[in-house]
Amino acid sequence: MATNIKATLRDSNNKPLANTDAQLFFYTVNGGLTAVASGKSASNGALSMVCGSRFSGFLPRVLLKVKLNSEWVNASNTPKTYSQKTMDFGTIKLSHEPVLTLASTVLYSIPTGSINKTAISSVAETKKFKLLETENLKLGETTKDLTLQLRRQEQTRKTLESELKARPTLQMLNAEKAQVTQLKSQLKQQEDRIKLLERGSGQLREISQQLELKEQQRKKLESELNKRPTLEVLNIEKRRVTELQNQLTLKDNRIGELEGLIKKGSGVVPIKSKTVKSEDLIFSTSDAISRASTKLAKQGGYRISKASVDLKVVAAANQTDLMLFETADDLARIPSNCFGNVRFDIDLAEKEETVETVDSAAKMPNVSGYTRQLAERKLGELQDQVFWYEQQLSEKDPFSAGQIMSQHPKANTPLQPDTQIILIIGV
Repeated sequence: MATNIKATLRDSNNKPLANTDAQLFFYTVNGGLTAVASGKSASNGALSMVCGSRFSGFLPRVLLKVKLNSEWVNASNTPKTYSQKTMDFGTIKLSHEPVLTLASTVLYSIPTGSINKTAISSVAETKKFKLLETENLKLGETTKDLTLQLRRQEQTRKTLESELKARPTLQMLNAEKAQVTQLKSQLKQQEDRIKLLERGSGQLREISQQLELKEQQRKKLESELNKRPTLEVLNIEKRRVTELQNQLTLKDNRIGELEGLIKKGSGVVPIKSKTVKSEDLIFSTSDAISRASTKLAKQGGYRISKASVDLKVVAAANQTDLMLFETADDLARIPSNCFGNVRFDIDLAEKEETVETVDSAAKMPNVSGYTRQLAERKLGELQDQVFWYEQQLSEKDPFSAGQIMSQHPKANTPLQPDTQIILIIGV
C-alpha cells in the first residue's frame, strides 16, 4: 500500500519555497538511511510525494531533507500526523545562514585652495565621513562578532542535530517500554512456573515414597501368595473330593441295596453289566496293540507286525453285542457254559494303520450299523466332511439305537475333497 507524504515549505519570512527539491528517508535496523520518496514543491510551497515502502521493514524514525542553495539540509524528523496511508509534516520553515552586507563608503579628497564656505563644508563632510568610518569599523567588528557567534551556533546546532539523530525517537522509546513490560510479564510467568514445578517436585517425592511403600507391600503379598496354593490346584482338589464323595455315595447306595436284598431273604444280588459292540471291542484291542507297538519301537527299536487275540466272551441279547461286567465278582457268578471263545488276528501295517482304515484311494467306506465312535475312527481324516443327522426309531426296532441307519454316498464311492458325507444315526 502506497503512503502519501505531505508538507508545506516556507522560509523564515513565511514566504513559500517554490520548486524546492525534497527527499524522505527511513532509518534501517543498523542505523543507516534509505531514501524511500522524492519530489519538488509547487509554487505555493506545497510538497507532495508517494512512498511505496512499508513501515514494518524499518525503525519507527523518518527524516525529511530539503535542498537549499545546492546543499541538502535536514528539514524535519517529526511528522504531525501519520498513518499507513498519509504522513503530514505540516508547515516547515527553513532559513539560510544570515549574510550581513556592510554599507559601502565613498571617500572624497579635500581640494586645496582658499578656505571658503565650500571648504568649511568639505571639512564638515570629512568629519562626518570619519565619524561614519569609525562607526563602520565598529559595525564591522560587531559583524565579525555576530558572524563568529553565528558560526558557533551553527556548530552547536549541528552537534545537537547529530545527537538528535543518535538518540531514539519517542516511538522507539515506547516500543522499548512495551518490550520491557512484555519481558516482565514473561519473567513473572516463568517465576510462577518455577514455583509450581518446585511444589510439584515435592509432591513427586511424596508420590515416589508412597509408590516405593506400595511396591514393598506388593512384594510381601506376592511372597505370601507364592506360599499358598493356586486357585487351580484348589479347584482340582475340590473336584477330587467331589468325585470321591460321589463314589462313596454310590458305594453306600450299593451297600444299601445289598442289605435290603439280604433282609428280604432273597439273597440274590443282581449282576451289573453293560453291552458293547463286538466291532468296538475289536477296534479298541487293535488300537491298544498299535500303541504298544509304537511305544516298543521308540524304546527298543522293535515293532509288532501281527497279533492274535483269544477272548472269552458272553453274548448279549442281540447276539452281536458282548457283555462287560463291572467287577470280578460279577464275572465269577456267570456259569462257565455261558462263555464263548472269540479269536481274531490283527495285522499291523508298516504305517501302523488299524484293521479298519479308510481306503487310500479316498473311497467312501461302509459304516452302516457302526456306532458313532467307531465310524469316526474308521473315517479318519474324512471327518471334516461329515454331517451327522439323527432319526427317531420306532418301538419295533429298539436295538438300532446309537447305530448308523444309512449313509451317503454309498460304500466304495470315490470321494472328492469337497464331497459332503451324510450319516444318519438312530436315537
